[in-house]
Amino acid sequence: MAIREISTKNQSVNFTFNKSKLLRELLVVISIGLFIGFLAPFGMHELPVFMSISYWVFTCVCGYFIYSPLINLGHKYLSEKFSAPWLRVAISSLIASILMSLVVPLITMIFFNSPINLINDFVHFLPKTLVIGGVITFFSVWQNHVKQQQQQLELSTKVIEEHASTTDTKSIQIEQFMSLLPINKRGQLLCLEMDDHYLKVHTDKGSHMLLMRLKDALLQLEGFPGLQTHRSWWVASDAIVSVNKQNRKMTLLLSNHLEVPVSRTFVDAVKAANII
Repeated sequence: MAIREISTKNQSVNFTFNKSKLLRELLVVISIGLFIGFLAPFGMHELPVFMSISYWVFTCVCGYFIYSPLINLGHKYLSEKFSAPWLRVAISSLIASILMSLVVPLITMIFFNSPINLINDFVHFLPKTLVIGGVITFFSVWQNHVKQQQQQLELSTKVIEEHASTTDTKSIQIEQFMSLLPINKRGQLLCLEMDDHYLKVHTDKGSHMLLMRLKDALLQLEGFPGLQTHRSWWVASDAIVSVNKQNRKMTLLLSNHLEVPVSRTFVDAVKAANII
């Protein structure tokens, strides 16, 4: 008779409880007690409705404080032996049902002043606690599973939206940069070459000079796959065909047959990009 919160990452229980959460769980348990009490099962239809409802509400609340801690402890201490959460819940519920079968006769004695025969009462109440406790526990686990799925879906949706927003922003920046080129020069971006105060943009359709600094262009191309190889050069990753080494001199051959120098300052960055 427990409301639990099972982590989707490691399928363990979150032991962080607060007053509002406890009150919500007790409200659910009391509602279940009211419903069962109104049905008056096990011959209780002969009793006043108020007596039946009081008995079942009190019994369900007591069950909550037995089942909930035991199931939480089961997740904590049985997770290494039993990886499946449902199996840990089943074992914990069985133990809780055994304890509840010892508590129910005491509750019955309090409400109806009936004598206690521990062994007979235990055998009598165990099947009932297994069924009722199992059903309520299953409902609680299912309720939390649905809630966790909803939370996970909301989180995934948020991450996707943030990623899409970031991707859209980067795409817009790249499109804005490429729009600076004449239409007949717009194509696959190959490299950027700094020439005095001008920036020479190389594409698979040719090249064009822009009045722009290299560092300003790189800001607009942030997120585009490529790397700087020299203080005056930047290359797109897809444009690199091969690496040429002659003594200490290193160059990158691009798909447009242009050789781009790699200075000592940027050698480590080129190596880190797994190009060499």
